[in-house]
Amino acid sequence: MAWGITKKITSAVKKSAKGKATTASASALMAQREEARRTLLKAKGTWSQYDGHLVRGRQFLADVVEQKKTAHTDGTHTQADGELVDIDAYSHAFDDTPNRYSASVLELFLVQKGLMENSQGETYRGPYHFNSATAVVTGNPAQSAAVQDMMEVLKNNEGAEGGSRNHASAMTIEDMRKVMAWSYKQCPDELISLIYSRVQSESALDMDNVILAQKHLVIRAFATTGFTIWTRNFELTKIRRKDIVWNCQGCPPYDIPYDLLQDHEYEIYPQQQTPEICMFTHLRAWVNFLEEVLLRRPLEPDEFIFARVGANSVVYASDQLSYDGVMKMLAWMCKEVGLTARYTTHCFRRGGARYRFMFTPLGQRWSLATIRWWGAWAEGESKNHRDALCPIPREGDKSFNGDHILTAPITAAETQELKMSFDHELNCLSGKVEEVLDKLTLAPASSTYSSPLPAPSQPPILVSSPQSLQPTLCHQATISPFLESASTPSMIPSPVPVDSTSSPSPPAFPTTRALPSSSRQHGTTAKKAAPIPGVGIPDLPRGPEAWRTAVKQWEDPAASIGGKALKDWPEEWYTGPMRTITGVKRNIRKVIAMEFYRLQRDEAIFVEAYPEATCGVKPLFDAVQRQREGRSEITRRATYITLSRPAVAGTTFPGPTRALAQLYLFIRRHSVLVH
Repeated sequence: MAWGITKKITSAVKKSAKGKATTASASALMAQREEARRTLLKAKGTWSQYDGHLVRGRQFLADVVEQKKTAHTDGTHTQADGELVDIDAYSHAFDDTPNRYSASVLELFLVQKGLMENSQGETYRGPYHFNSATAVVTGNPAQSAAVQDMMEVLKNNEGAEGGSRNHASAMTIEDMRKVMAWSYKQCPDELISLIYSRVQSESALDMDNVILAQKHLVIRAFATTGFTIWTRNFELTKIRRKDIVWNCQGCPPYDIPYDLLQDHEYEIYPQQQTPEICMFTHLRAWVNFLEEVLLRRPLEPDEFIFARVGANSVVYASDQLSYDGVMKMLAWMCKEVGLTARYTTHCFRRGGARYRFMFTPLGQRWSLATIRWWGAWAEGESKNHRDALCPIPREGDKSFNGDHILTAPITAAETQELKMSFDHELNCLSGKVEEVLDKLTLAPASSTYSSPLPAPSQPPILVSSPQSLQPTLCHQATISPFLESASTPSMIPSPVPVDSTSSPSPPAFPTTRALPSSSRQHGTTAKKAAPIPGVGIPDLPRGPEAWRTAVKQWEDPAASIGGKALKDWPEEWYTGPMRTITGVKRNIRKVIAMEFYRLQRDEAIFVEAYPEATCGVKPLFDAVQRQREGRSEITRRATYITLSRPAVAGTTFPGPTRALAQLYLFIRRHSVLVH
């Protein structure tokens, strides 16, 4: 109604340019004025309350006038202060036009409503008391001792161990890792790259993929930004493009680049040790996606970084993400990740502050002064801590450019952390090597299945090492340049310091004879070709349903990226440069699908023959390969490296697998240096 009246007035004003309108009557104008006043000045509910007060006031006045008329038939009444009152004029005190009695009548009305009527409830206000002699209760029963004791019991029960907590929790670094692991599993970098490649080639985009990428990129940026700069969620949505300065140059001599958030002058540096909370990485990724994919233009200075995104990824950059939108996003994230904590407005602010003050590694925890400045809890603080995230803190009051930090002796805690980090990386590398070696097979003598390795172009060679007395038979494939140069057996040298300005050379593995130089030309390095746009294989889920997904990807075009089922892929999609990208993944799906076909596509028989199917894809794939070896469909894998031995004969493998195996051997031989 209000909008309709405003529209009428606006349109009436604009009509004056086209021609003079007929002047309305005074009564019509006054009626229009009253309608506009009642619809535009106050809300409808407010006017209803006003009308109710007026009705009750007039009813009160009518009762008072009736009492006066009954007591004084002459039409006049003398008040307590001696003033002679005209009862007829007194009865019009609450008319639309006030008179001289309106103020005094209103005062009496307030006394009636505020003192007389409320006094009836005074009996049940205040401390509770029951008079057993008269059976009269006074005071509020809720204030009784029994009720108060029960309230205390309920409060203690809520706070006891195992009781429910209603206040918001602080986001922990462990939960941030879970969120990022889930997000990258649901929306891997390959999917983002696929979207960018389609944008650059001006190809049609899959809307489901765009929506999925948008949801994950925005939640990564939102979570890491809130965790880093300690903002409340409703404050974080107010950040505009003009508030951020990208690619600022760090102070010499290190010149570490950073992004500047101008609100509190936060210097945002890359957090390479903790990528799950790296605002530098994730905020850039979101803004890039927002500008290049969703908007196809740069953001304007006053447009929001966390803008409102409608259906089908329609972006309203001038509108900030609503609080309800933030809470819906957090609820969806917690449900999908399986987080049971209750995260609301302050979760990232409290979590980031607690992490920097208590839970960062030893030697990296912030001082209380830095915490107070970073959280904007130290107004008027003279010392600036804007570079607290810098990987090399300057601390100019102690040394020039923070040199004292780089030249300080290594501590026992740092040594222990280095060892733990190295052990972790070594275990990961061992797992990757074992996984790759499990997939390596030699060319079969006769089989209906094709081997993933090419047939040997040269006879086997003997490779020896100082740790093995017996020569090892290995299959020769592509040879690395540093193996070609090793013409005579030699001991592997111990690691020596390497100049930081030059690239370290890999160690040469000893061989019994020179390898032919025709396998690869010296001085040339093959450039890695770019992957084919729009071609990929989604990762398999974990759990007992993974093998069904593998079979579906093998035969269903919609289950893979590229529009074709894996069994119908052209050879160039999984060979050559694509072999390391899609070749291995396709081979796993093929082996599982072929075995499923061999068992007449009966799921019950398949699961009974391979109980490993309920454990995941890798145990199932290994079990199928063992069965194939038993049926002589593939050659027994007798040339694998024994990972448990500290030193193994130098062995060559095809392409990247060979390099990975050699790197693994080198690390195993020199791992004693970190113990």
